[in-house]
Amino acid sequence: MTDTIPVLETADQVYPKDAVQRESARWAHLQEQFSRIYNTPAQFIARAPGRVNLIGEHVDFAGYSVFPAAIDKDVLMATAVTKGTPGELFVELHNTTERFGTASFRCTSTNPELIHQGPTRWANYFKAALIGLRKRLGQDAGHGLEIRILVSGTVPPESSLSSSAAMTICSSLVIIEALGLREHVSRTDMTNAAIESERLAVSVFGVPDHAIFVSFVPELATTPIRLPDVDEPHVFVISNTLVTSDKKVNGPVQYNLRVVETRLAAAVLAAALGVDGKPSHLRQIYHNTLRAVADSYWDANPGMLETLAAKDGALAEIRSSLGEGAAQLHAMTAIAAQHIPAGGLDRSTLEQLTNIRGSDFDAEFLAAFPVRADKFYLQDRALHVFQEALRVVQFKQACVTPTDDVYERLGALMNASHESLNTLYDCSCAELNDAVAIARRYGSLGSRLTGAGWGGCCVHLVPASKARSMMDGLRSEYYTRFPTLSEEQLNNSLFSTQPARGACIVFQMSMGL
Repeated sequence: MTDTIPVLETADQVYPKDAVQRESARWAHLQEQFSRIYNTPAQFIARAPGRVNLIGEHVDFAGYSVFPAAIDKDVLMATAVTKGTPGELFVELHNTTERFGTASFRCTSTNPELIHQGPTRWANYFKAALIGLRKRLGQDAGHGLEIRILVSGTVPPESSLSSSAAMTICSSLVIIEALGLREHVSRTDMTNAAIESERLAVSVFGVPDHAIFVSFVPELATTPIRLPDVDEPHVFVISNTLVTSDKKVNGPVQYNLRVVETRLAAAVLAAALGVDGKPSHLRQIYHNTLRAVADSYWDANPGMLETLAAKDGALAEIRSSLGEGAAQLHAMTAIAAQHIPAGGLDRSTLEQLTNIRGSDFDAEFLAAFPVRADKFYLQDRALHVFQEALRVVQFKQACVTPTDDVYERLGALMNASHESLNTLYDCSCAELNDAVAIARRYGSLGSRLTGAGWGGCCVHLVPASKARSMMDGLRSEYYTRFPTLSEEQLNNSLFSTQPARGACIVFQMSMGL
């Protein structure tokens, strides 16, 4: 199997050189604490990074590609496996962060109940990993084993940097290694077993100095894309706005509502274009999405793109330089603007436009996610999805065929992405916009929100020589509004990073300095 989970000889292979000294102390402390808690040394450490989405926001659930990168913030799980009671699997979890309480449970490997609540509910990530892997686990896998784990995490929770994905992937690594399945479960298997998500994919497949182009059609696939080498090094800076949006509370008027609006936009567009939105080459989970409608339209009109390109010089140029798929995305922007009414649309109007009414309308659009809205802004959401999907293609192409001004081009795409997220997808907030504006004033080439939005983090592309002054600008103009932040908290909220290594297992756990 060529796609096996990486096993590194030494821990200093995990991080870039400038992070080795810092992480060496952390790894040593983790092992010392493990031995103190369990009275035995750790046998291995599983590691999974957080991730930042460089571009491609709110397009993955429509089946369009995204462009994330692993970061050097991560989750570590020091682990020891011993024999235990026949017929059951015993797991004990401690965390170096005190607010995450100690948890333990006994179960069969294929039937762990998600029952932990309160300060121990973080143990459910481990149980979720067991559930995700159960098709790969035999009925007796793990029986008679005891797995003891100490977790250390540096990915800030609720920050749009996928701390949950890192926990899930790291838990999966522990399970696979503890049960002796490493040679039988590939990285792709592990990602698909957990959930088909770019957040998980990039945690698994991250490559140093590379972003990861993640596509979902015809199936989940990852392609490492090296960031361009130029005379002036560039880095990414992450800034956490320290604003959080509780999805359970705000989802009905934020994230969930946007998903429903894009589904409604797809239905309105499908009705206007006379297509069904269920092309045979797309898996069912992407049926009735904006991509499905677009693909159905082009399948039904094979000569249309050429006809449109003959009349539109910009479309012809995109078709020539970026290919058919990119040209279709560009054309769909105009088609969506033509066929989806602008502004807020009420339910009565939507029932007429979709020709779906009453309880059928509820079942089709409102049953999966709780939403609260009187008006639905479908054209804006559709325009964002098509334009953002095109920006992902343009970002990838700029990296693959770099020019002298490649980082200025990448930055411009990131800036355009944020403007779209702010004005069309309407998922930014005042704090995100402030952080973006400050960073640009202090030298960022491109700044945008990353993740779901309504708070969380921004990602900034900046020449390495200007990174410190840009970060100082954010400290003085943004973070002073949080006077109680400690220096450690501030450093965890504002930091530079480079695309990092993905998930791995390390047996030789010391670092050479």
